[in-house]
Amino acid sequence: MADLQQTIFASLALCCTIACYSGPDDSGLGAADTSTGSPNGDGDEIGGDADTGDGDGPSGTTGTTDSTDATDSTDATDSTDATDSGPATDLGNGNDNTDPNEQIPPQDEEGCHAIFAQDLLPTFELTIQPVVWDQLQWMWDGGDAIYDMGLNPKKYLPLEEFRYGDIVIKDAEIRLRGNATHWDPLPGDKMQFQIGFHRNDPDGRFLGIKRLCFDAHTANEHLLRDRLALAVMREVGIAASCANNARLVINGEYYGIFTNVEKIDEVFLDRVFDDPTGDLWKRHGWELKTNKDTSNDERLEELKDAESTEEVYTYFAFEQAMRVYAADAVLPNGDGKWAGGLNFYLYDHPIEGKFWLIPWDLDNTFERFNDEPGGDFPVNPDLVVWQRKTSHGRPWYDAAIADELWFAHYISEIEEILYQAYTPEKMHGRIDEWTAQIEESVLTDENKPWSNEDYYDEVEELHEHVQSRYEFVEEWLQCWKDGGEKDDDGYCDPS
Repeated sequence: MADLQQTIFASLALCCTIACYSGPDDSGLGAADTSTGSPNGDGDEIGGDADTGDGDGPSGTTGTTDSTDATDSTDATDSTDATDSGPATDLGNGNDNTDPNEQIPPQDEEGCHAIFAQDLLPTFELTIQPVVWDQLQWMWDGGDAIYDMGLNPKKYLPLEEFRYGDIVIKDAEIRLRGNATHWDPLPGDKMQFQIGFHRNDPDGRFLGIKRLCFDAHTANEHLLRDRLALAVMREVGIAASCANNARLVINGEYYGIFTNVEKIDEVFLDRVFDDPTGDLWKRHGWELKTNKDTSNDERLEELKDAESTEEVYTYFAFEQAMRVYAADAVLPNGDGKWAGGLNFYLYDHPIEGKFWLIPWDLDNTFERFNDEPGGDFPVNPDLVVWQRKTSHGRPWYDAAIADELWFAHYISEIEEILYQAYTPEKMHGRIDEWTAQIEESVLTDENKPWSNEDYYDEVEELHEHVQSRYEFVEEWLQCWKDGGEKDDDGYCDPS
Protein backbone atom coordinates (compact mmCIF):
# COMPACT_ATOMS: atom_id res chain seq x y z
CA MET A 1 0.00 0.00 0.00
CA ALA A 2 2.84 2.35 0.88
CA ASP A 3 4.51 1.71 -2.49
CA LEU A 4 1.25 2.46 -4.30
CA GLN A 5 0.83 5.71 -2.39
CA GLN A 6 4.39 6.73 -3.20
CA THR A 7 3.82 5.98 -6.89
CA ILE A 8 0.62 8.01 -6.96
CA PHE A 9 2.30 10.91 -5.15
CA ALA A 10 5.27 10.86 -7.53
CA SER A 11 2.92 10.72 -10.53
CA LEU A 12 0.99 13.73 -9.28
CA ALA A 13 4.20 15.62 -8.61
CA LEU A 14 5.45 14.85 -12.11
CA CYS A 15 2.17 15.96 -13.65
CA CYS A 16 2.38 19.21 -11.70
CA THR A 17 5.97 19.84 -12.70
CA ILE A 18 5.27 19.08 -16.35
CA ALA A 19 1.83 20.61 -16.71
CA CYS A 20 2.37 23.67 -14.54
CA TYR A 21 5.79 24.67 -15.79
CA SER A 22 5.13 27.65 -18.04
CA GLY A 23 8.34 27.63 -20.04
CA PRO A 24 8.23 27.48 -23.83
CA ASP A 25 7.63 24.03 -25.24
CA ASP A 26 8.83 22.38 -28.39
CA SER A 27 8.71 18.95 -26.81
CA GLY A 28 5.09 17.91 -26.88
CA LEU A 29 3.49 20.13 -24.20
CA GLY A 30 4.42 17.59 -21.60
CA ALA A 31 2.41 14.83 -23.17
CA ALA A 32 4.02 12.12 -25.21
CA ASP A 33 3.55 12.73 -28.92
CA THR A 34 2.28 9.60 -30.63
CA SER A 35 3.04 10.82 -34.14
CA THR A 36 5.71 9.22 -36.29
CA GLY A 37 8.16 11.92 -35.33
CA SER A 38 10.05 12.42 -32.13
CA PRO A 39 8.03 13.08 -28.97
CA ASN A 40 10.54 15.86 -28.38
CA GLY A 41 10.64 18.18 -31.31
CA ASP A 42 14.08 18.95 -29.98
CA GLY A 43 15.05 15.38 -29.26
CA ASP A 44 17.85 13.76 -31.21
CA GLU A 45 19.15 11.03 -28.99
CA ILE A 46 22.35 9.09 -28.82
CA GLY A 47 21.41 5.64 -27.84
CA GLY A 48 21.95 1.96 -27.84
CA ASP A 49 22.58 -1.19 -29.74
CA ALA A 50 19.08 -1.45 -31.14
CA ASP A 51 19.56 1.55 -33.43
CA THR A 52 16.63 3.14 -31.66
CA GLY A 53 18.92 5.19 -29.49
CA ASP A 54 17.91 8.49 -30.97
CA GLY A 55 14.24 7.61 -30.95
CA ASP A 56 12.34 9.04 -28.04
CA GLY A 57 9.64 6.51 -27.48
CA PRO A 58 9.24 2.79 -26.81
CA SER A 59 10.68 0.56 -29.47
CA GLY A 60 9.85 -2.85 -30.77
CA THR A 61 13.51 -3.71 -31.18
CA THR A 62 15.83 -4.73 -28.40
CA GLY A 63 19.20 -3.51 -27.27
CA THR A 64 21.80 -4.22 -24.64
CA THR A 65 22.36 -2.14 -21.58
CA ASP A 66 25.22 -4.07 -19.94
CA SER A 67 24.55 -2.42 -16.59
CA THR A 68 26.76 -4.25 -14.12
CA ASP A 69 28.66 -3.40 -10.95
CA ALA A 70 26.50 -0.40 -10.18
CA THR A 71 27.60 2.00 -7.48
CA ASP A 72 25.40 4.15 -5.28
CA SER A 73 24.47 7.22 -7.32
CA THR A 74 24.02 9.28 -4.17
CA ASP A 75 27.68 9.02 -3.21
CA ALA A 76 29.33 11.61 -5.41
CA THR A 77 32.97 12.51 -5.11
CA ASP A 78 34.40 15.96 -4.67
CA SER A 79 34.29 18.05 -7.83
CA THR A 80 38.06 18.44 -7.94
CA ASP A 81 39.74 16.19 -10.51
CA ALA A 82 43.45 16.26 -11.20
CA THR A 83 42.95 15.26 -14.83
CA ASP A 84 40.46 17.99 -15.63
CA SER A 85 42.08 20.53 -17.90
CA GLY A 86 39.34 23.02 -17.01
CA PRO A 87 37.94 25.77 -19.16
CA ALA A 88 40.03 26.97 -22.06
CA THR A 89 41.83 30.18 -21.21
CA ASP A 90 39.98 32.17 -23.84
CA LEU A 91 36.45 31.21 -22.78
CA GLY A 92 35.82 33.80 -20.08
CA ASN A 93 36.95 37.13 -18.66
CA GLY A 94 36.76 36.58 -14.89
CA ASN A 95 33.28 38.04 -14.37
CA ASP A 96 30.08 36.15 -13.53
CA ASN A 97 28.27 38.61 -15.77
CA THR A 98 30.26 37.47 -18.78
CA ASP A 99 28.17 37.54 -21.94
CA PRO A 100 27.93 33.85 -22.92
CA ASN A 101 28.45 34.80 -26.55
CA GLU A 102 30.79 37.76 -26.24
CA GLN A 103 34.02 35.85 -26.72
CA ILE A 104 33.23 32.90 -28.98
CA PRO A 105 36.57 31.14 -29.42
CA PRO A 106 37.95 30.34 -32.87
CA GLN A 107 37.40 26.91 -34.36
CA ASP A 108 40.16 24.32 -34.09
CA GLU A 109 42.11 22.98 -37.06
CA GLU A 110 39.30 20.50 -37.84
CA GLY A 111 36.75 23.29 -37.93
CA CYS A 112 35.21 22.20 -34.62
CA HIS A 113 33.98 24.56 -31.93
CA ALA A 114 36.63 24.98 -29.21
CA ILE A 115 34.37 23.34 -26.61
CA PHE A 116 34.87 20.06 -28.50
CA ALA A 117 38.67 20.39 -28.75
CA GLN A 118 40.46 17.08 -28.33
CA ASP A 119 42.93 18.47 -25.79
CA LEU A 120 40.13 19.83 -23.59
CA LEU A 121 38.24 17.98 -20.85
CA PRO A 122 35.68 20.63 -19.87
CA THR A 123 33.80 20.68 -16.59
CA PHE A 124 30.25 22.03 -16.64
CA GLU A 125 28.57 22.95 -13.36
CA LEU A 126 24.80 22.66 -13.02
CA THR A 127 22.61 23.89 -10.21
CA ILE A 128 19.28 22.04 -10.20
CA GLN A 129 16.44 22.66 -7.76
CA PRO A 130 15.70 19.59 -5.57
CA VAL A 131 12.18 19.17 -6.95
CA VAL A 132 13.53 19.19 -10.52
CA TRP A 133 16.32 16.76 -9.62
CA ASP A 134 13.80 14.43 -7.99
CA GLN A 135 11.64 14.56 -11.10
CA LEU A 136 14.56 13.82 -13.41
CA GLN A 137 15.39 10.74 -11.36
CA TRP A 138 11.75 9.67 -11.21
CA MET A 139 11.34 10.08 -14.96
CA TRP A 140 14.49 8.07 -15.61
CA ASP A 141 13.25 5.25 -13.38
CA GLY A 142 9.79 5.41 -14.97
CA GLY A 143 10.93 5.36 -18.60
CA ASP A 144 8.37 3.57 -20.75
CA ALA A 145 5.82 3.48 -17.93
CA ILE A 146 5.65 7.26 -18.10
CA TYR A 147 4.91 7.08 -21.81
CA ASP A 148 2.10 4.67 -20.94
CA MET A 149 0.69 7.38 -18.65
CA GLY A 150 0.50 9.71 -21.67
CA LEU A 151 3.41 11.82 -20.44
CA ASN A 152 6.84 12.57 -21.83
CA PRO A 153 9.79 11.48 -19.65
CA LYS A 154 12.04 13.84 -21.58
CA LYS A 155 10.22 17.06 -20.94
CA TYR A 156 12.50 20.07 -20.58
CA LEU A 157 12.64 21.38 -17.01
CA PRO A 158 14.11 24.61 -15.60
CA LEU A 159 17.82 24.68 -14.82
CA GLU A 160 18.61 27.09 -12.02
CA GLU A 161 22.14 27.75 -13.23
CA PHE A 162 24.56 26.57 -15.90
CA ARG A 163 28.17 27.52 -15.31
CA TYR A 164 31.32 27.07 -17.35
CA GLY A 165 34.32 28.89 -15.95
CA ASP A 166 33.28 32.54 -15.76
CA ILE A 167 30.17 32.09 -17.89
CA VAL A 168 26.88 31.79 -16.01
CA ILE A 169 23.51 31.20 -17.71
CA LYS A 170 20.34 31.24 -15.64
CA ASP A 171 17.61 30.67 -18.23
CA ALA A 172 18.72 27.33 -19.72
CA GLU A 173 16.68 24.15 -19.39
CA ILE A 174 17.54 20.50 -18.93
CA ARG A 175 16.01 17.21 -19.98
CA LEU A 176 16.90 13.54 -20.07
CA ARG A 177 18.16 11.96 -23.27
CA GLY A 178 18.57 8.49 -24.69
CA ASN A 179 16.07 5.76 -25.45
CA ALA A 180 13.78 5.36 -22.45
CA THR A 181 13.28 1.71 -23.38
CA HIS A 182 16.87 1.09 -22.35
CA TRP A 183 16.97 3.11 -19.14
CA ASP A 184 17.69 0.92 -16.13
CA PRO A 185 16.44 2.09 -12.73
CA LEU A 186 18.92 4.08 -10.67
CA PRO A 187 21.47 3.39 -9.28
CA GLY A 188 21.87 0.66 -11.91
CA ASP A 189 22.33 3.26 -14.62
CA LYS A 190 23.56 6.82 -15.09
CA MET A 191 21.26 9.55 -16.32
CA GLN A 192 22.10 11.31 -19.57
CA PHE A 193 21.21 14.94 -20.20
CA GLN A 194 20.65 17.62 -22.78
CA ILE A 195 20.88 21.34 -22.05
CA GLY A 196 18.86 23.77 -24.16
CA PHE A 197 20.01 27.40 -24.15
CA HIS A 198 17.34 28.51 -26.62
CA ARG A 199 14.28 27.49 -24.65
CA ASN A 200 13.43 30.81 -23.00
CA ASP A 201 15.18 33.00 -25.52
CA PRO A 202 15.10 31.87 -29.17
CA ASP A 203 18.49 33.53 -29.60
CA GLY A 204 19.90 32.04 -26.41
CA ARG A 205 23.30 30.42 -26.90
CA PHE A 206 26.36 29.30 -24.97
CA LEU A 207 29.43 30.46 -26.89
CA GLY A 208 27.27 30.25 -30.00
CA ILE A 209 25.99 26.75 -29.18
CA LYS A 210 22.25 26.10 -28.99
CA ARG A 211 22.31 22.74 -27.18
CA LEU A 212 24.79 20.56 -25.30
CA CYS A 213 24.42 16.78 -25.22
CA PHE A 214 25.90 14.55 -22.54
CA ASP A 215 25.83 10.87 -23.44
CA ALA A 216 26.95 7.86 -21.40
CA HIS A 217 25.27 4.78 -22.82
CA THR A 218 25.92 1.76 -20.63
CA ALA A 219 27.34 -0.31 -23.52
CA ASN A 220 30.03 2.33 -24.14
CA GLU A 221 32.07 1.55 -21.04
CA HIS A 222 35.30 3.16 -22.24
CA LEU A 223 33.33 6.28 -23.32
CA LEU A 224 35.21 6.57 -26.63
CA ARG A 225 32.95 5.00 -29.28
CA ASP A 226 31.27 8.15 -30.58
CA ARG A 227 34.35 10.28 -30.12
CA LEU A 228 36.65 7.85 -31.96
CA ALA A 229 34.21 7.04 -34.77
CA LEU A 230 33.43 10.69 -35.45
CA ALA A 231 37.15 11.52 -35.47
CA VAL A 232 37.70 8.95 -38.22
CA MET A 233 34.83 10.39 -40.23
CA ARG A 234 35.94 13.98 -39.90
CA GLU A 235 39.51 13.09 -40.86
CA VAL A 236 38.33 11.72 -44.20
CA GLY A 237 36.22 14.80 -44.92
CA ILE A 238 32.77 13.59 -43.90
CA ALA A 239 30.36 16.20 -42.57
CA ALA A 240 30.08 14.83 -39.04
CA SER A 241 29.65 16.05 -35.48
CA CYS A 242 32.55 17.01 -33.27
CA ALA A 243 32.93 15.26 -29.92
CA ASN A 244 35.16 14.97 -26.89
CA ASN A 245 34.46 14.05 -23.27
CA ALA A 246 33.16 16.29 -20.50
CA ARG A 247 32.59 16.24 -16.74
CA LEU A 248 29.38 17.27 -15.01
CA VAL A 249 29.28 18.70 -11.49
CA ILE A 250 25.70 18.83 -10.22
CA ASN A 251 24.78 20.84 -7.13
CA GLY A 252 28.43 21.01 -6.11
CA GLU A 253 29.23 17.30 -6.44
CA TYR A 254 30.95 15.46 -9.26
CA TYR A 255 28.23 13.47 -11.04
CA GLY A 256 30.23 11.80 -13.77
CA ILE A 257 31.94 11.85 -17.15
CA PHE A 258 30.14 11.84 -20.49
CA THR A 259 30.68 11.99 -24.21
CA ASN A 260 30.14 15.61 -25.25
CA VAL A 261 28.65 15.41 -28.76
CA GLU A 262 27.78 18.26 -31.11
CA LYS A 263 24.10 18.33 -32.05
CA ILE A 264 22.96 18.06 -35.64
CA ASP A 265 21.03 21.33 -35.76
CA GLU A 266 21.10 24.79 -37.30
CA VAL A 267 24.41 25.62 -35.61
CA PHE A 268 25.97 22.46 -37.06
CA LEU A 269 24.68 23.29 -40.55
CA ASP A 270 26.08 26.78 -40.32
CA ARG A 271 29.48 25.40 -39.32
CA VAL A 272 29.67 22.69 -41.97
CA PHE A 273 27.90 23.94 -45.11
CA ASP A 274 28.45 26.97 -47.30
CA ASP A 275 24.68 27.22 -47.57
CA PRO A 276 23.03 26.12 -44.30
CA THR A 277 19.47 27.00 -45.36
CA GLY A 278 18.44 23.58 -46.72
CA ASP A 279 15.98 21.14 -45.20
CA LEU A 280 17.35 18.84 -42.51
CA TRP A 281 15.56 15.53 -42.05
CA LYS A 282 16.03 13.14 -39.15
CA ARG A 283 15.49 9.53 -40.24
CA HIS A 284 13.61 8.51 -37.10
CA GLY A 285 10.04 9.31 -38.09
CA TRP A 286 11.36 11.34 -41.06
CA GLU A 287 11.16 14.42 -38.89
CA LEU A 288 11.86 17.79 -40.47
CA LYS A 289 14.23 19.71 -38.20
CA THR A 290 14.55 23.01 -40.11
CA ASN A 291 12.35 25.21 -42.31
CA LYS A 292 9.23 23.77 -40.73
CA ASP A 293 7.05 26.68 -41.86
CA THR A 294 8.25 26.84 -45.44
CA SER A 295 9.19 23.34 -46.56
CA ASN A 296 7.42 20.16 -47.60
CA ASP A 297 8.37 16.55 -48.14
CA GLU A 298 7.95 16.38 -51.94
CA ARG A 299 11.65 15.97 -52.72
CA LEU A 300 12.12 13.50 -49.90
CA GLU A 301 9.22 11.40 -51.15
CA GLU A 302 10.70 11.41 -54.65
CA LEU A 303 13.97 10.09 -53.25
CA LYS A 304 12.17 7.44 -51.22
CA ASP A 305 10.26 6.34 -54.33
CA ALA A 306 13.38 6.13 -56.50
CA GLU A 307 14.44 2.60 -57.44
CA SER A 308 17.01 2.49 -60.22
CA THR A 309 20.58 3.73 -59.89
CA GLU A 310 19.77 6.62 -62.21
CA GLU A 311 16.63 7.61 -60.28
CA VAL A 312 18.40 7.56 -56.93
CA TYR A 313 21.36 9.49 -58.33
CA THR A 314 18.99 12.29 -59.35
CA TYR A 315 18.26 13.10 -55.70
CA PHE A 316 21.05 11.45 -53.68
CA ALA A 317 24.68 12.62 -53.53
CA PHE A 318 26.25 9.24 -54.35
CA GLU A 319 29.88 10.31 -54.07
CA GLN A 320 29.38 11.89 -50.65
CA ALA A 321 27.20 9.01 -49.42
CA MET A 322 29.65 6.36 -50.63
CA ARG A 323 32.25 7.78 -48.29
CA VAL A 324 29.84 7.65 -45.34
CA TYR A 325 28.87 4.08 -46.22
CA ALA A 326 32.54 3.13 -46.50
CA ALA A 327 33.42 4.70 -43.15
CA ASP A 328 30.47 2.93 -41.50
CA ALA A 329 31.68 -0.35 -42.97
CA VAL A 330 35.27 0.08 -41.84
CA LEU A 331 34.43 0.98 -38.22
CA PRO A 332 31.93 -0.89 -38.36
CA ASN A 333 28.73 0.98 -37.39
CA GLY A 334 25.71 -1.17 -36.62
CA ASP A 335 23.11 1.60 -36.54
CA GLY A 336 23.87 3.69 -39.62
CA LYS A 337 22.42 3.58 -43.10
CA TRP A 338 25.07 1.12 -44.31
CA ALA A 339 23.81 -1.44 -41.78
CA GLY A 340 20.14 -0.81 -42.52
CA GLY A 341 19.76 1.29 -39.38
CA LEU A 342 17.96 4.55 -38.72
CA ASN A 343 20.64 6.66 -37.10
CA PHE A 344 21.36 9.31 -39.69
CA TYR A 345 20.15 12.62 -41.09
CA LEU A 346 19.60 13.82 -44.64
CA TYR A 347 20.45 17.37 -45.62
CA ASP A 348 18.87 18.71 -48.81
CA HIS A 349 21.86 20.66 -50.08
CA PRO A 350 20.57 23.88 -51.71
CA ILE A 351 23.63 24.34 -53.94
CA GLU A 352 24.00 20.77 -55.18
CA GLY A 353 20.30 20.03 -55.29
CA LYS A 354 20.87 16.60 -53.73
CA PHE A 355 20.51 14.99 -50.33
CA TRP A 356 23.64 14.53 -48.24
CA LEU A 357 23.94 11.68 -45.74
CA ILE A 358 24.98 12.82 -42.25
CA PRO A 359 26.00 10.17 -39.68
CA TRP A 360 24.62 10.29 -36.15
CA ASP A 361 24.67 8.18 -32.98
CA LEU A 362 27.82 6.13 -33.38
CA ASP A 363 27.95 4.29 -30.07
CA ASN A 364 27.04 0.92 -31.64
CA THR A 365 30.49 0.63 -33.17
CA PHE A 366 33.93 -0.98 -32.81
CA GLU A 367 34.12 -3.74 -30.18
CA ARG A 368 30.31 -3.90 -29.95
CA PHE A 369 30.79 -6.29 -32.86
CA ASN A 370 31.81 -9.18 -30.63
CA ASP A 371 29.21 -11.87 -31.37
CA GLU A 372 29.83 -15.23 -32.98
CA PRO A 373 29.16 -15.64 -36.74
CA GLY A 374 25.42 -15.47 -37.24
CA GLY A 375 24.94 -13.33 -34.14
CA ASP A 376 23.40 -9.87 -34.11
CA PHE A 377 26.75 -8.10 -34.33
CA PRO A 378 29.41 -10.60 -35.42
CA VAL A 379 33.13 -10.00 -35.24
CA ASN A 380 34.46 -8.48 -38.48
CA PRO A 381 31.32 -8.35 -40.63
CA ASP A 382 31.72 -8.24 -44.42
CA LEU A 383 31.91 -4.68 -45.75
CA VAL A 384 29.51 -5.29 -48.65
CA VAL A 385 27.06 -7.95 -47.61
CA TRP A 386 26.41 -7.61 -43.88
CA GLN A 387 23.45 -5.71 -42.53
CA ARG A 388 21.73 -5.84 -39.16
CA LYS A 389 19.09 -8.50 -38.53
CA THR A 390 16.54 -5.78 -37.81
CA SER A 391 17.47 -3.94 -41.00
CA HIS A 392 15.06 -1.29 -42.26
CA GLY A 393 16.48 -1.74 -45.74
CA ARG A 394 19.15 0.19 -47.61
CA PRO A 395 17.80 0.77 -51.12
CA TRP A 396 20.07 3.74 -51.95
CA TYR A 397 23.15 1.73 -51.01
CA ASP A 398 21.91 -1.24 -53.03
CA ALA A 399 21.18 1.01 -56.02
CA ALA A 400 24.71 2.41 -55.89
CA ILE A 401 26.69 -0.82 -55.58
CA ALA A 402 24.55 -2.46 -58.27
CA ASP A 403 26.43 -0.24 -60.72
CA GLU A 404 29.94 -1.54 -61.48
CA LEU A 405 31.53 1.90 -61.52
CA TRP A 406 29.97 2.96 -58.25
CA PHE A 407 30.87 -0.39 -56.68
CA ALA A 408 34.50 0.12 -57.71
CA HIS A 409 34.30 3.62 -56.24
CA TYR A 410 32.97 2.17 -52.97
CA ILE A 411 35.92 -0.25 -52.75
CA SER A 412 38.37 2.59 -53.38
CA GLU A 413 36.70 4.68 -50.66
CA ILE A 414 37.14 1.85 -48.18
CA GLU A 415 40.81 1.58 -49.08
CA GLU A 416 41.39 5.31 -48.72
CA ILE A 417 39.64 5.50 -45.35
CA LEU A 418 41.50 2.48 -44.00
CA TYR A 419 44.95 3.82 -44.83
CA GLN A 420 44.22 7.47 -44.11
CA ALA A 421 42.35 7.34 -40.82
CA TYR A 422 42.14 3.76 -39.49
CA THR A 423 45.76 2.68 -39.32
CA PRO A 424 46.75 0.87 -36.11
CA GLU A 425 49.22 3.63 -35.30
CA LYS A 426 46.54 6.33 -35.45
CA MET A 427 43.80 4.33 -33.76
CA HIS A 428 45.92 3.02 -30.89
CA GLY A 429 47.41 6.48 -30.45
CA ARG A 430 44.01 8.12 -30.13
CA ILE A 431 42.78 5.47 -27.70
CA ASP A 432 45.88 5.82 -25.53
CA GLU A 433 45.84 9.62 -25.57
CA TRP A 434 42.14 10.00 -24.81
CA THR A 435 42.13 7.23 -22.20
CA ALA A 436 44.94 8.99 -20.37
CA GLN A 437 42.95 12.23 -20.57
CA ILE A 438 39.74 10.84 -19.04
CA GLU A 439 40.99 7.91 -16.93
CA GLU A 440 40.90 9.62 -13.55
CA SER A 441 37.47 11.08 -14.25
CA VAL A 442 36.15 7.63 -15.17
CA LEU A 443 37.65 5.96 -12.10
CA THR A 444 36.13 8.54 -9.75
CA ASP A 445 32.72 8.48 -11.47
CA GLU A 446 30.67 6.70 -8.81
CA ASN A 447 27.49 6.88 -10.88
CA LYS A 448 28.75 4.79 -13.78
CA PRO A 449 26.97 1.40 -13.80
CA TRP A 450 30.12 -0.63 -14.37
CA SER A 451 33.24 -1.34 -12.38
CA ASN A 452 36.68 0.15 -12.90
CA GLU A 453 37.87 -3.34 -13.81
CA ASP A 454 35.22 -3.46 -16.55
CA TYR A 455 36.42 -0.08 -17.76
CA TYR A 456 39.99 -1.28 -18.24
CA ASP A 457 38.75 -4.48 -19.91
CA GLU A 458 36.72 -2.46 -22.41
CA VAL A 459 39.68 -0.25 -23.27
CA GLU A 460 41.72 -3.36 -23.98
CA GLU A 461 38.90 -4.83 -26.10
CA LEU A 462 38.80 -1.61 -28.09
CA HIS A 463 42.52 -1.88 -28.80
CA GLU A 464 42.09 -5.50 -29.87
CA HIS A 465 39.18 -4.63 -32.12
CA VAL A 466 40.84 -1.85 -34.10
CA GLN A 467 43.88 -4.05 -34.72
CA SER A 468 41.78 -7.02 -35.80
CA ARG A 469 39.50 -4.88 -37.96
CA TYR A 470 42.42 -3.26 -39.77
CA GLU A 471 43.96 -6.63 -40.57
CA PHE A 472 40.62 -8.07 -41.70
CA VAL A 473 39.77 -5.13 -43.99
CA GLU A 474 43.27 -5.11 -45.47
CA GLU A 475 42.96 -8.78 -46.38
CA TRP A 476 39.40 -8.24 -47.60
CA LEU A 477 40.56 -5.43 -49.89
CA GLN A 478 43.30 -7.60 -51.36
CA CYS A 479 40.72 -10.03 -52.67
CA TRP A 480 39.02 -7.30 -54.71
CA LYS A 481 42.34 -5.78 -55.81
CA ASP A 482 43.49 -9.17 -57.07
CA GLY A 483 40.51 -9.37 -59.39
CA GLY A 484 37.98 -11.05 -57.14
CA GLU A 485 34.37 -10.96 -58.26
CA LYS A 486 31.03 -11.03 -56.44
CA ASP A 487 29.67 -14.49 -55.78
CA ASP A 488 25.93 -15.15 -55.71
CA ASP A 489 25.68 -13.69 -52.20
CA GLY A 490 27.84 -10.65 -52.90
CA TYR A 491 31.05 -11.84 -51.19
CA CYS A 492 34.42 -11.56 -52.91
CA ASP A 493 35.26 -14.73 -54.81
CA PRO A 494 39.04 -14.83 -55.43
CA SER A 495 38.68 -17.38 -58.21
